[in-house]
Amino acid sequence: MSSLSFQSALSIPPAPESHTNALAVVPPAQDIEPSLDQATSKASILPGTMARLTVARARIHDAARAGQRIRTYEVALDLDMSEFHFARQFRLAFDRSPHVYYDEVRADTARAMLEGGMAEGTVARKIGFRRPAELRALLQKRPAGTLPPELSR
Repeated sequence: MSSLSFQSALSIPPAPESHTNALAVVPPAQDIEPSLDQATSKASILPGTMARLTVARARIHDAARAGQRIRTYEVALDLDMSEFHFARQFRLAFDRSPHVYYDEVRADTARAMLEGGMAEGTVARKIGFRRPAELRALLQKRPAGTLPPELSR
């Protein structure tokens, strides 16, 4: 192969003049908007996946009530999903992330124990915290959160 043909094979031809004005033919934004049907349709979850997500939610609920730590990737591995796909599907099915659901169950459990007259430190240890301050932070963070001294009175 001659050096001239090799040089021409590597050279990139210059852009045509019309290429510089290619942005001028982009349609306005209102022409690109999706139709109403596309915007309002929500992604659906397959029935088999929904059954598996229900099992996963029960597992998270049981762990939260027992004061055990549970990781999203552990549950996702049991369902044979990636951690991120599981989190997306869980949020789509139950309108909250797995972590938020776990915290809500823990907060509800703690409130029930505090209303039953248990000490704040005991409740914190039973639901998996090391200190009562962590329990107070959780109860303040959750929507129905009130401070533990207010609940135990």
